[in-house]
Amino acid sequence: MLGRTQQVDGLRSESRFGDLTLTIDEPVNWGGTGTAPNPAEAMLAALGASIEVTIRCYADFLGIQVKSLGVELSAEMNSQGFFGLDASVRAGFPVISATVKIASEEEPEAISKLLEIAGRCCPVLDNVRHPTEVALSFDLVKPSED
Repeated sequence: MLGRTQQVDGLRSESRFGDLTLTIDEPVNWGGTGTAPNPAEAMLAALGASIEVTIRCYADFLGIQVKSLGVELSAEMNSQGFFGLDASVRAGFPVISATVKIASEEEPEAISKLLEIAGRCCPVLDNVRHPTEVALSFDLVKPSED
């Protein structure tokens, strides 16, 4: 998987993966234009969508009927961590709550099995739950080269 993100206007960025573009922004009160989800919201959206995809794929594979599927997500961030005001406060979410909403006529045991599989096999959930090494580096370019 290969992608690129580029700030295009203030705090608004465009992320490109192949021919697809995802816009990320900040709310107006944070200096953005308020036209798209912020990075933390996009991360939560990716988590929810990945849980949905994992459950849907395994439901289809196992023959478990699912009429509709969604994930409600909530998390709170403490800005003291983001601004570096308190070293004991994480910059990210200390807790994320994800509630899977499934419409199905299947027995609860079958749905519980899907949730257990998602807990083990969902790639974005795995990245959120376990430390993932991120190799952060930079390329300094002259302004005319970007």
